[in-house]
Formats: sequence, structure tokens, C-alpha cells
Amino acid sequence: MAYNPYSYGGYQSAPNYYPGPVPDQLSQLRQNQMPQPVTLPQPQPMQTNMGPAGAPQNGGIIWVSGKAEADGYLVAPNSAVALWDANNPVIYLRKADSTGKPATVVYDLEERTDNPAPRQAAPQVDLSQFITRDQLEDILAERLKRPVKAAKTKEDTDNG
Repeated sequence: MAYNPYSYGGYQSAPNYYPGPVPDQLSQLRQNQMPQPVTLPQPQPMQTNMGPAGAPQNGGIIWVSGKAEADGYLVAPNSAVALWDANNPVIYLRKADSTGKPATVVYDLEERTDNPAPRQAAPQVDLSQFITRDQLEDILAERLKRPVKAAKTKEDTDNG
């Protein structure tokens, strides 16, 4: 049989493409009103109150076991996180700049009491142990054997 470019063999549909009539919107809504099986959330494994390295973890506090672990903590660019040392009274502030370069700042915790110790006044400085600028210039001129600059008088400064 010769090929005829002007003849059309017709459209052949795929078998079982539409299994039946397409339901209209009302039928679809009625199908959705049918009671659906309820899916209960799966029980989660019980979480212990321990963080990394067995350190206790309470309410968003991140516990680490030293500066080395704090330095290894990953931080997103332009953010910071406080890391509490589980073994020492120290807080590490781990932060990263906009390029993602991390840095760690260490803060020591110190107890604040209701009656702080009175601050001692700064020690009084004995000014008799110091010399004036003029005395220093005289000493230097004498050691270098240069003539001492004579103080300008009013007559030297007047041009008249």
C-alpha cells in the first residue's frame, strides 16, 4: 500500500484514559464532605534533658563543654548565639559577620552581691617626684652642652 500524504487515519484515543465521566464541582464537593480517615500524629521519642556531650539543656540555652567546642559551633552570617559552658562560669558569644567569618568573645560570669565591696579611692600621686618642662629643658641643655634658650621678653617681641 502506498503512502498517501493527504489521507488521515483518524484520532485513536488511549485506552482507559478517562475511566468514566468527569465529576462536576458539586460532585467533587460532596466527595470531600465524606468523612476522611483521621490521621493521628505519631508519638515522638521521649527527649531527654541532655544536650551535646551530656550537658544539660534548658529552655533554649545551648551548653558546650569548653572554648574548643564553642569555637567549632557553626553560626550563620550576620547572626550571633550565646553558648554556656557546662563546666565553668563562662559564656561564649559566637558571632559571624556579613561574610560569614566567625569570632568568639568570652565573658566570665561574676556574682553580684547586694552589698558590694566599697571601691578604694585611687592612690594620691605625689607631684613632688615630677619635674616641670622648663626644668627638663634645662637638664637636657646642660647634658647636651647647649645654651639654654632665653625666655623672650616683651622687648624682644615688639618690633618698634
